[in-house]
Amino acid sequence: MKNILLCFTFLSMALLCHAQKNFKNEFSLGYFSAGEFFDSSAFKISPFTKGKNISLNYTRLFSKKLSVGLSYTQCGFDYLPTLKKLERNTIEWREQKTFSAAIGFGVSKWSVSAKAKAGIRYNLVGTKKEYYGSSLHSGGWREGYGAGKDYGKLGAKLGASIQHPIIWRFFGELDCEYARMFSGVDRNQLLLSYRIGFKF
Repeated sequence: MKNILLCFTFLSMALLCHAQKNFKNEFSLGYFSAGEFFDSSAFKISPFTKGKNISLNYTRLFSKKLSVGLSYTQCGFDYLPTLKKLERNTIEWREQKTFSAAIGFGVSKWSVSAKAKAGIRYNLVGTKKEYYGSSLHSGGWREGYGAGKDYGKLGAKLGASIQHPIIWRFFGELDCEYARMFSGVDRNQLLLSYRIGFKF
């Protein structure tokens, strides 16, 4: 019985070590943290709001260098808390829910790996709200008014990510993605995120 248990233990360890050398899948989850839209607003960090900001990524590795990835991001940026005064065409907030696919080319050195990526992006939701002014009501109070402007649905993207090990199969990943949307407002978009991932 002891010999069978010992053989089973060694076999399990051998399979585990072999599996660790041949991970083909990566899944990561993170908080979508910052964005730049190259307009009148500055580089903005998302507020930490439960359920409002999320970044999901799945990567399939075909070799040490070639990979294909799918990602979903949901992010919101609220500009109102930092505004001292509302002026015409002031951006109040923006929101995005985006799906994208990309082909990656990886470079590894020591325990850190980096990927350059190129692909497409599709906006499920993409809107920014602007303040236009206020109107005086007969009761003596003012009400602000504005309008939402939509981002384009489809665009191309370039990106890069840097991955570092944490423990066992877990890793951390800093991701930078630049997209050029084909239509809509704010066609140039730069988004940054940090995710925690798992290899399997």
